[in-house]
Amino acid sequence: MGKYKTRDRKNVEQRQFARYSLKSGQMHSIHGMANFEVQTQESQVFGLYSNTGQGGTEGGPGTGKALLYTPGQSLEVLGTGLKTRNAGDNTELPAKIIRCKNGDVIVDCYNGNITLRGRNITLDANGGGQDGQINLIANRIVDAQAPDIRLQGEKILVDAKNRVDIISKGFFQLKYGFSLAAAHGDMDFGVLAQTLKNDVSFNPRTTEDN
Repeated sequence: MGKYKTRDRKNVEQRQFARYSLKSGQMHSIHGMANFEVQTQESQVFGLYSNTGQGGTEGGPGTGKALLYTPGQSLEVLGTGLKTRNAGDNTELPAKIIRCKNGDVIVDCYNGNITLRGRNITLDANGGGQDGQINLIANRIVDAQAPDIRLQGEKILVDAKNRVDIISKGFFQLKYGFSLAAAHGDMDFGVLAQTLKNDVSFNPRTTEDN
């Protein structure tokens, strides 16, 4: 038992064993007070910490934290007892669910790669209003490869600051209701300049438009 009272006025507890220690009641500068913490001789930590109020709502269930730290690999093997589905069977059969009632999910690899691998992968941004966005950002290349690639939408914008190349080694088809093409020189100095300026429908979009 500890010699001083904690924030909840209960005793501090700590027990030492040969390869691990158990703690309760100690204050952590980031996570708050430990309700239960086990630490091993390999610096592995599993802890349950009390509510700090950070990010919480008034009158809510609190924001108690669970922490797992290990200097090596963390591995889960799940679903060995679930049935094996036939090809083309896309009915849901969850082996692992991560459900956040509020807040975000962050997967951050400081010095590594992220690989998502499965028979099928679905990214579903189902928010409404200003939400419902999927953003792909890369410093060098975004490479999409498949035998059949389809883009479907009410509006599709391709904005290149340098060049656009469309190469077809087979049949190339364009269908449209109305076509308007103009070079920047035509818009500023060419014979079409006044026509393009007067055409109110010619209002190029940018990647910043919603």
